[in-house]
Amino acid sequence: MPTSENPALFSRLQIHEVVGAGDGADGGICVIRCVGGIARVGQVFVPEGDQDAVDPEVTLTLDVIEKCRRSLEFVDPPHSAAVLLSGGSLDRLREGDVLVSRPTPDWYRNLEASGLQVLDFDRSPRLPDARRAHLAFAGYEVKPTATVSHARPDAAAELDRRWDSLATSAQLMDEYGEFCMLAPGPGRGERQWIRIKDPAGTDLPSRLLAGTGQEEFLAVSLDGRTMCAVSDEEYDKWIIVHRFDDEHRGA
Repeated sequence: MPTSENPALFSRLQIHEVVGAGDGADGGICVIRCVGGIARVGQVFVPEGDQDAVDPEVTLTLDVIEKCRRSLEFVDPPHSAAVLLSGGSLDRLREGDVLVSRPTPDWYRNLEASGLQVLDFDRSPRLPDARRAHLAFAGYEVKPTATVSHARPDAAAELDRRWDSLATSAQLMDEYGEFCMLAPGPGRGERQWIRIKDPAGTDLPSRLLAGTGQEEFLAVSLDGRTMCAVSDEEYDKWIIVHRFDDEHRGA
């Protein structure tokens, strides 16, 4: 895989045995060992070396992970598991072959272009449900903590200044500059939390706009208690700081 890609966003599965193949191109069951990254249900894999493959015969979706008769959401190195793969033929797979997850969409490159380090997906049970967080972000349940008028000639700089102050006071980032966010853009309510590190620690709204082209974003602290977000409204930009109680944390 290209060395410029973030390895945390890829996973690699080594085939130990093809246990049962489905009919035609319908996949089947394999025993695998995870040899890189974190393999999650829903990821799409291709044989290593075929990252640009689009042939459905070599494109496989990870539908089920099972170990000791327990269903798992993910498997990480150096653990083994039985997996159900679908969408392609397993005829070409042999013991020792490696499957690598296909590149994720461009959102992580855009986040990195904003000066952020994308660490990995974060499914901690402490984090609030993404849909619940989106409701708060959209203003259905909370009021803005601060607003910045579009008419201000220094609107972008003022938004950065107020964000820095409020996010610091709310302790959005931990001592290492880490927090979680949803990838900016449409459909954010259905996306997973992404663990982020911000080495700069300032001017995040303007950096995200430059890197992603999006003026709105939603972030939470690693303990899932504090949400800080920017919303672009008709006349103002909103900064929302919201505290989640224990009832609304977790998926």
